[in-house]
Amino acid sequence: MLRVIAGVLLGLGSLGGVFASLPTTTNYSLQSYGFGSGGGTSSTSNYSLEGITGELSGQSASTTNYSALPGFIQTQQANVPKVTLSNPSNYYDKLYFDIDQQNNPTDALYAMEISTTSDFSSGNNYVQMDHTIGPTLLLADYQTYSAWTTPSHNIIGLSGSTTYYLRALATQGEYTQSGWGPSSSAATVAQSVSFCLYTSGSCAGGGNTIAFGNIPVSTITTSPNNIGTDFATNADYGGSVYIYSLNGGLKSASSGYTITSATADLSAVNEGFGAQVTSVSQTSGGPLSSQSPFNNSGNNVGILSATVQILLNSNNPLVGGTAATQLQVKPSSIAAAKSDYSETLTVIAAASF
Repeated sequence: MLRVIAGVLLGLGSLGGVFASLPTTTNYSLQSYGFGSGGGTSSTSNYSLEGITGELSGQSASTTNYSALPGFIQTQQANVPKVTLSNPSNYYDKLYFDIDQQNNPTDALYAMEISTTSDFSSGNNYVQMDHTIGPTLLLADYQTYSAWTTPSHNIIGLSGSTTYYLRALATQGEYTQSGWGPSSSAATVAQSVSFCLYTSGSCAGGGNTIAFGNIPVSTITTSPNNIGTDFATNADYGGSVYIYSLNGGLKSASSGYTITSATADLSAVNEGFGAQVTSVSQTSGGPLSSQSPFNNSGNNVGILSATVQILLNSNNPLVGGTAATQLQVKPSSIAAAKSDYSETLTVIAAASF
């Protein structure tokens, strides 16, 4: 007499029992032919447990490329998500991330772990719901893809010049949390600000003086060359270029006379001296812009005084910022005829990290 029980052929008689072998290949091995006899759930206000009997559930079968956890519980799990981590704009304190949802439904929730080691063995933290990082993964830190990517895809509050590794898991309802997915890495850069001031056409040309030459009375004379400024920074809030003067105008030490600086239209006044930004641009970011009272045209100039003023400004990170500032002077008929008129201008830059 022969009987088949749960897919296993049993021989009864003098030959004894003969068992069918479990299917196996070099990559996979089926662990059981068994059928589960059901299970159940139990819960409290804080926890819920689902159990099942009669299955070889939770025992891993694996190769170097794959692992399988057979059983009913594993079939409920959400699809394991993938992540991409990158630094598209020379960030020093944040990195850009995206989640490949792997066909999970729109209401699936994702949590992310971030580390400074590729095996997540040290320096571990979790991405909080506000995109900062923290040591504890809370229920509120499980969010939908839409919530994670609104208003931005950036993880913030990171350290400069550091490589980070990111991975994610998914869940969609009770008993569905997946394992951690594959990781992605990217590095922040150091904080940076670059600034170059020159009067000879380009930063490479250098120069720190401007010679007007002869400046006829009652005539507007423009500087033969400009004050060139190159400015760039990866600071989150950009930065500014400032200017101030020593004498508040072109001063003749030998006569004691000063052609006083003023914010004015030199074509409409008897005398004056000032500055005007004639061009400003950037390669990317910014924008870099000239600031009042230096952002005029024609013969309208801004005052140069001992008070520090903003000449150029950007509210965002900036690459390849450059500007040219022209000086204009108009002496009156009462100005002393001297050859030693001069002014010292100081131009500085600062970034807003």
